[in-house]
Amino acid sequence: MLKRLLCFIIAGTLLFAFFVPAAAIVSPQDENPSVSFFENLRNKISAFCEKLFSPLIKLWRRVMTYFEVKGENVQCTKNRNAVHMLKSVTDTICDSFIITTDDGKVIVIDGGHKTETDYFIEYLKAATGEKKPHIDAWFLSHAHDDHCEVFLEVVENRSDELTFDRVYANFPEASFYNGYDEWAVTVITDYNRLMPAFKEKAAQLKEGDVFNIGAAKFTVFYTFNPEWKNCNEGSTIMRMDLGGVSVIFTGDAGVNAGNYVVEKYAGSGVLDCNICKMAHHGQDGVDRNFYEAVSPDVCLWPTPSWVWDNRNGNLKTLEVRGWIEELGVKTSYVAKDGSSMRYLFNPRIVTTTDVFEEGYSAETAVDRLARLGFEGIDMGFDYWVFDGSPFLKDDYLEWARSLKAKADKAGIPYTHAHAPGEANSGDVIYRSIEAASVLGAKYLVVHPIWKDENGKIIESRSKFISVNAEAIKKLLPKAEKCGVILLSENILWGASKDPRIIAELVKEVNSDYFGWCFDTGHAHCSGYKMSVLEKCAVVPLSLHIQDNDGTRDGHLIPGDGTVNWDEFIAVLKKIGYCGDCVMEAHHQSLTASDAQRDEILTRLLEEAEKLRDRMP
Repeated sequence: MLKRLLCFIIAGTLLFAFFVPAAAIVSPQDENPSVSFFENLRNKISAFCEKLFSPLIKLWRRVMTYFEVKGENVQCTKNRNAVHMLKSVTDTICDSFIITTDDGKVIVIDGGHKTETDYFIEYLKAATGEKKPHIDAWFLSHAHDDHCEVFLEVVENRSDELTFDRVYANFPEASFYNGYDEWAVTVITDYNRLMPAFKEKAAQLKEGDVFNIGAAKFTVFYTFNPEWKNCNEGSTIMRMDLGGVSVIFTGDAGVNAGNYVVEKYAGSGVLDCNICKMAHHGQDGVDRNFYEAVSPDVCLWPTPSWVWDNRNGNLKTLEVRGWIEELGVKTSYVAKDGSSMRYLFNPRIVTTTDVFEEGYSAETAVDRLARLGFEGIDMGFDYWVFDGSPFLKDDYLEWARSLKAKADKAGIPYTHAHAPGEANSGDVIYRSIEAASVLGAKYLVVHPIWKDENGKIIESRSKFISVNAEAIKKLLPKAEKCGVILLSENILWGASKDPRIIAELVKEVNSDYFGWCFDTGHAHCSGYKMSVLEKCAVVPLSLHIQDNDGTRDGHLIPGDGTVNWDEFIAVLKKIGYCGDCVMEAHHQSLTASDAQRDEILTRLLEEAEKLRDRMP
């Protein structure tokens, strides 16, 4: 319908333009005496139509881009560690990366050609879930149009559509490239011309810089070097560490820049990264020795189809592809195949402290779990509600601080916690939020309310969501103040059994401080297959991994029951889960003698590692 309307408007305007008397369009002073009357007329009509249709054409392009991005089902990764590599909408050379972090930061590296601006902005909106996205840091690797023009266009003409805090670059004076690289001269000239609009936000990158943007740590290995007049050799090479995953960004760095970095950092191990952004679109960039030093598991190729295939016949792409294959790289994402997203996380194996009985020394538990090799602790406050418990005393936060210090010394963090009771349990929930914050735990599981005021199990979906949304919203101010994300989970009674309803509750509350946790054992003995996760409206932020025989809640080590773990791993890959492996398989350890526990917990860790190794 919209397309027909636009065609009608254009056709009508053209008819109007052609039937207007020439004198009304071409005044004597505008005529060029060296050309005919009809040529003057044609030129004026062209100028008139261009002026008239330009806004309509821009609008049309934006509308089409909106639907293009919508059709790509771009995942919103706000508050999750992820890197997006954007395609070129015109299958041309283009570098454009968007990074999101689990603490809400948004980072952009380069951006692409001016012609990519509509797509970049629409994609950014989808990836952040924001109508007017905010970028915390924007890096420009070097002064070439296919890397910088989107930034320049945003500053000059699209600043009302997004905001940014900081732009990082290291450009020489434009005159440095006179006679060598006119593209670079143009970009630097435009950058300096627009500088007054962002002068307070501009920062110069320097070799050796190490800094954090939220959860993302950046280490700069190399920037512009005046020894080389080639602008590509002035590309910033830097490493990003995020979510336990390392990514090296290379811009269009050439052999000289690559060799410099390899020689300087040889033997240090800092170049060894999980993911490598291919230099200069995977052709004519750094040499093989650079990729050997990085030894990536994943390569990101910002490469159009004609470069990938070496259609021009003068590129090194096929040779570079051979290197990557010989190095045994497991996965490559190529821009010619469309935009792509990869979560950045290294799942930690976390266990609940409920593997020990009520009153078991929390300090001893920390040392014991660290010694056995667990990578995180889920503090079970639900086992600390007995008479005389330090959790129930007035100085409970001092107790939490002492445990935090103990965990820091042992090198094992508290990552999660579990509150006693349900979301309407009052003081113990608020205590749990505060204590979790002191411990450093990011997530706190709070069971949903599953009985009504008369003690009857809530079966109604709508009533369940209404009652729990009201209770959770009362807890959110405290959670936000303490920086703790509350998680509901699927449990065992009435509407609480259905993981889909728990996910709907998250949508209803609609807060950055509320999500949900999928419990494998609860789902299994409630009659749900692991594939139910595909039908949930919201991806869980955490998992409680446990097994049972399908008849009762066993909290067994994975493999000791009948949960379909192959299906579980497959569905995690489909939904893009990117959290930790939180093991809530505690009954076998809890009921064993203390002398048997190390053996049981070691087996739990081994089974958890098998699952973790198969995760996406």
